[in-house]
Amino acid sequence: LRTVLSRRRVGSAAFRMLRHDGVTRHLRVTAEPVLGPDDGIQAVRGAYQDISAQHWTEVALTATRDRLAATEEAAEERNRLTLQLQHAIMPPAKPPLDAPGLDVGVRYRPAESESLVGGDWYDAVVLPSKKVLLCVGDVAGHGVEAATSMVVLRNALRGLAVTGAGPGQLLSWLNSVAHHLTAHVTATAVCGVYDPEDRTLRWARAGHLPPVLVRREEAADLPLLRGLLLGALAEAEYEEDELRLEPGDTVLMYTDGLVERRDTAVEDSVAQLLTVARMPSESLERRLDQLLARSKSDTDDDTCVVGFQVF
Repeated sequence: LRTVLSRRRVGSAAFRMLRHDGVTRHLRVTAEPVLGPDDGIQAVRGAYQDISAQHWTEVALTATRDRLAATEEAAEERNRLTLQLQHAIMPPAKPPLDAPGLDVGVRYRPAESESLVGGDWYDAVVLPSKKVLLCVGDVAGHGVEAATSMVVLRNALRGLAVTGAGPGQLLSWLNSVAHHLTAHVTATAVCGVYDPEDRTLRWARAGHLPPVLVRREEAADLPLLRGLLLGALAEAEYEEDELRLEPGDTVLMYTDGLVERRDTAVEDSVAQLLTVARMPSESLERRLDQLLARSKSDTDDDTCVVGFQVF
């Protein structure tokens, strides 16, 4: 009224009207003054418009935007917590392992996208028997579920390894854990137990790429032993092999993020990995750095590498 009558300009306002039948309508009124020859107001003309549909559409859009913002915030918080969990369990590098006659190094490269936090894991630990457990694995999927499943399998394998069982038996037990004690988790893994007394490595694989042996100027895959991925069946047996190592030998275990390419066959990527692995290197740490630097994956997957050198 002040705008139309006092300021003599077009005015507009929206308001609610409660009808006698209890229905609420949303209206907009627009009015303008009609001035006479002496600039006095002779009349007011305008129109009323029912904007109920527009109003409820705006309310719905606002609620949708609020829900979307809350979902995005929750997703960011979820990813942040997942990354914290993953980095706490899987630091990019590991302090030197006090293993007699063995130099152990690890590398962990997380996915570039925080929304694709994966379930890659590694472990290297001296057992009560003074043998050394060395393993890498990859849980299918991404996000909190994959990260928490990774922690379950990694810790279960550590606990099982204290029994002194060989890697084939350990993977068989770990398969039972994945099948019965997790929510339909499937994973791949390669597990080795190194005995420093006779420099032997007993190892087995569960649907995983075999380790690489670097001996002098040569690098080659170890045999493709039989072994299904973890969690696929209620019971599974895993073939086991033994490798006698020589001073100066290096064994590399890795997850598929090191070799997977969208436009390259896995066999070709592994061949490229072997080429890099046989390159001269003054130390194990330097060799691991070379592997990561020359193996840029384009699948946005995590990468774990465990390397150990006999001396």
